[in-house]
Amino acid sequence: MFVPLHFLRMIVIAIAVMAAMVVYEHTVLGLSYIPEIEPKLAVYDIMRSLVALLLSVALIHALWEDGRKFSAPAAPRLTLNEILPSLGVTVFAVWCAWLFARNPQLFDALSLEDGPFEWLSAFFLFVASAFFAMVAIGQLVGARAGGGRQAWLAFLAGVFFAFIFFVIGMEEISWMQRVFHVATPEAFVELNDQKEFNFHNMSTGVSELVYYCGAFALLVLIPFAGLFIRKRLGNGPMAAFMPSLFVLAASAPMAAFNCGRWGVLPIQMSMMMTVIILLVLANGALRNGLWQEFLLFAGVAISIVAIQELFLVESARLVRLWDPTEYKELFIGAGLALYGGQVWWRLRVARPAAVAVHA
Repeated sequence: MFVPLHFLRMIVIAIAVMAAMVVYEHTVLGLSYIPEIEPKLAVYDIMRSLVALLLSVALIHALWEDGRKFSAPAAPRLTLNEILPSLGVTVFAVWCAWLFARNPQLFDALSLEDGPFEWLSAFFLFVASAFFAMVAIGQLVGARAGGGRQAWLAFLAGVFFAFIFFVIGMEEISWMQRVFHVATPEAFVELNDQKEFNFHNMSTGVSELVYYCGAFALLVLIPFAGLFIRKRLGNGPMAAFMPSLFVLAASAPMAAFNCGRWGVLPIQMSMMMTVIILLVLANGALRNGLWQEFLLFAGVAISIVAIQELFLVESARLVRLWDPTEYKELFIGAGLALYGGQVWWRLRVARPAAVAVHA
């Protein structure tokens, strides 16, 4: 069993450091946590970013050391059919950044409530939910036919993901409030930051932090850990839920779209850890002579750094300080849809005892 003890210890240390910084910022600097403010380059802000970088390096190093003790890392190999879509997502991310640089008003307009990107984000989440609903149905049939414990676990996992992604998708469009012209209840008006019929805007900062960090863990961190544990997962249905490096590469650009909450340490760390992971993968690809993979991972890492720098340096030009996060949610939704499709594809043929899983 893979138990990343060094990584878990580093998480405890990172949480302690973050808690200490939150207390200091609140008591000494008078700052509230998870603020939506324009990024600054004061001495303390630079120091905070340095702490985030050191913690990010330490966490990835700890995970790598744990993984090496468990198993030799697999070569970060991708097929051409995986490289090209991943490259396409990165090109689209660069285009989004270019659009902001050229036309901040259009960049803002595309991400407004009921705008094309909000609906596209919700659509991707519904696609992810539908894929996992099909997974749940298929695994229920297999479990009832004698598929065993793993089939039942896969059924429950499918139900869980289908429900979670459906709820997040409905929250994204405020449960179709504006489609059906439903007035916001008074209880929501008083509690909701945007006076909408949804729950996540009752505490926008916390809900965004949980969603973004959860997406980072599922779409980037876990696929990276899969380098060490994928070979030992076996061929049971639950092995299909391990996201691949394709999911990682295609989802990674989401890490670049931050601005207003850049001062929140976990937001910085998720971006930095994504870049570090991509550089580690690029190094692994180079060592194995995988030039296409090397160029992809290195190119995505460079693009993320460049896009993030653009939003930080040019934040004053944003029409709304949180516009980049609307794009971030689009990339997260697309990554989750890809993940759901991959799990469904692996389990599309129900088998009573085992399912062949393509890593």
